[in-house]
Amino acid sequence: MLTIRKLAKAFAGTPLFEDVSMTMNYGERVALVGPNGSGKTTLFSLILGNETADTGEINRDEWTTVGYLPQESEALGDETVMEVATGRVGTIPALEASLRQLEEAGKCDCIEYYEAQAKFDSLNDPQFEAKAKKMLHGLGFSEEHFDRPASDLSGGWVMRAHLARLLAMQPDLLMLDEPTNH
Repeated sequence: MLTIRKLAKAFAGTPLFEDVSMTMNYGERVALVGPNGSGKTTLFSLILGNETADTGEINRDEWTTVGYLPQESEALGDETVMEVATGRVGTIPALEASLRQLEEAGKCDCIEYYEAQAKFDSLNDPQFEAKAKKMLHGLGFSEEHFDRPASDLSGGWVMRAHLARLLAMQPDLLMLDEPTNH
């Protein structure tokens, strides 16, 4: 599912990490543990393709879906807990825009397009809301919380709402960046 070979990353000439290699197969659970500043978040960013490594390579199976829970969640507007858990406010419109942009560009990065389309389809699945509700219940939310503004919640509860969305999506690779911060 995921292979990392001889990965290195430095900032301002100072190595953050060097010669990182690993293989992760479907069904495995891996914990990335290290002190603050050791590059855990940077490694996640490299795996997601948001940054480029100085050396080495990251290979992911073509059809692997990835879910990522960052250390800090994005700013919340008026969306409800259920809207956060289903991605109805931020995620779906962003995916629609991404798909439209890829189609209009006329040059299809097939992996990127497939991932966006797969996420969009899963979030629009009529059963997705039921999955999200089940995950919210499992993470300690009651029905009365579903229509509350998520901005009224503490950081830890907001993180749980985002986690419910990721769990309902059932990605092949789920990356949680310091999920116990709150």
